[in-house]
Amino acid sequence: MSPVLLLGLLAGGSVGAALARLVRLPMWPLTGALVGSSAVHLAVGGGGTLPSWLVFAAQVLVGSTLGARLGPTVLREFRAVMAPATVAVLATVAAGIGLGLALWASNGLGLVEAVFGMVPGGVGEMVAAVASLGGDSALVAGIHLVRLLVVVSVIGWLVRWFQRRDGDGRAAPD
Repeated sequence: MSPVLLLGLLAGGSVGAALARLVRLPMWPLTGALVGSSAVHLAVGGGGTLPSWLVFAAQVLVGSTLGARLGPTVLREFRAVMAPATVAVLATVAAGIGLGLALWASNGLGLVEAVFGMVPGGVGEMVAAVASLGGDSALVAGIHLVRLLVVVSVIGWLVRWFQRRDGDGRAAPD
């Protein structure tokens, strides 16, 4: 990939993230950067993939970002919900794997893309995992981006709706 295209992709991603913040898109840094860099890539006719050193650096950055969020309070709080959370995660992962295998068998989607596209996880983490396995990370990013936009939008609306209600199900007084 040429350095000019690489700089163009990074600029497009930065502009896209800034615009997404202005219009208050859910997950604006990720969604905006994805749309902005994709627009640049499509405008110049595609061509080339990111250098492997940059993909590696991005994966290290994502892993480090996640690791930096963990602290002693997170572990103490997690202890209280560990058993039900583990059951919920296992059920969700099993459902995702089942859906992924069904897509793979019926749709001609690659196994890696189908399974990683259907299991829960952050976009960055899933894309990094797929890239390390040689799969189509752009396809998985698209699948997860749609999922996260729907989840963030719907859950945000539901949480605000529940916050307006009392604990016993009655509408809260205005």
